Amino acid sequence: MALAATQLMSGVAGGLTVSPNQTQVLQHAPAQAAGVGGGILQMAQRIAAAVCLSAVPAVYLHAASGPPGGSHPRAGYALASCVCAGLLAAALLLSLLRRTATPPRPSAFAPANRAGVVPCPKETT
Repeated sequence: MALAATQLMSGVAGGLTVSPNQTQVLQHAPAQAAGVGGGILQMAQRIAAAVCLSAVPAVYLHAASGPPGGSHPRAGYALASCVCAGLLAAALLLSLLRRTATPPRPSAFAPANRAGVVPCPKETT
């Protein structure tokens, strides 16, 4: 049951972060470089995943090593969980700081409305 709840939370978190992240990156990329921007985003996500998937188990294994029969595996798990929570908190903080510091940019697909000018409708004949 705990594994199912963890997987559910992981899926929800991924759904809430991946799509806005991709939208944010591609919104700020010029239309001619949208493919390159998407590729760099995917590369950065894969590198971050590789680093985290190797660093957190390394923390666990380092903290859990010790004489057999001790409570070292629990301490290793607790430390690895704290490292994960710290990385998530840092990412959330940086995301919130960046959001407040970056002014919104109009979408490339939305027409620009200059000085409240309303376009005239086309006449049908």
